[in-house]
Amino acid sequence: MSKGKYYFSKSLEKGLRILSLFKNDTPVLTQSEIAKTLDLNMTSTYRYINTLVEMGYLEKDRKTKEIRPSTQCLLLCINLMQATDNLKMIKDVVDRLHRENNISIDVAYAVDDTLVRLYHREAEEALTFSLPEFSTNCLHNTALGKAYLSSLPDHIIAEKIERMDLVAKTANTIRDKDTLLKEIEITRKRGFAMQVEEYLPGVLAIAAPLYDPINATSVGAVSFDFSVLQHTAESIMAQYGDMVRETAAQLSQLLPSAKI
Repeated sequence: MSKGKYYFSKSLEKGLRILSLFKNDTPVLTQSEIAKTLDLNMTSTYRYINTLVEMGYLEKDRKTKEIRPSTQCLLLCINLMQATDNLKMIKDVVDRLHRENNISIDVAYAVDDTLVRLYHREAEEALTFSLPEFSTNCLHNTALGKAYLSSLPDHIIAEKIERMDLVAKTANTIRDKDTLLKEIEITRKRGFAMQVEEYLPGVLAIAAPLYDPINATSVGAVSFDFSVLQHTAESIMAQYGDMVRETAAQLSQLLPSAKI
């Protein structure tokens, strides 16, 4: 027996396999589903799940008993991703664009209805706004959010919009769900989303969706952000529409695939 085999931890293996079951098409699982998928007995499955819950990496609904990854698990994944070569290549692309064009750039993942910032570069001598690391209830009022929504299947878009609380961040924020659906359709046709002082007064943004490089599912978006003191929505679309689409396509090829 090799040293590698001798020091192999079966318990750690089972815990990691449980975490790997949560994907885009299986964001929520039950203990029975986990046990059946991994061919584990219920007692062992409960022990592994309870350990991950106690450590904060999984959440278990007390009423339904449904299990899902927690925000702490998401933070772990982001930290791990930031240590990979994929992120280094993404940073290289963003840094080059920032250097050549002096624009603020955000790359974000979408997890359920939350935007998770992956990388950000701020333009020099420009008044823009950077999203926090985690942003909830912002799919309707950010270019990143609308770009992400536009890349989803119609039935998923309808489901997400149906449960949204369209909180007004500014006077320009879309508050009507039918209006939001129309905006998403416009975004889908032109290949990028616009945000015109909808998230914060004085801030404009253009964004295009990111896709998993293997299974082509939507995973997030990239945005360029500007100040109304220096640009108009029309000038941004004319100057940066093609660039943001091309950047999204390039970054999508550099993303680590969720396919296992």
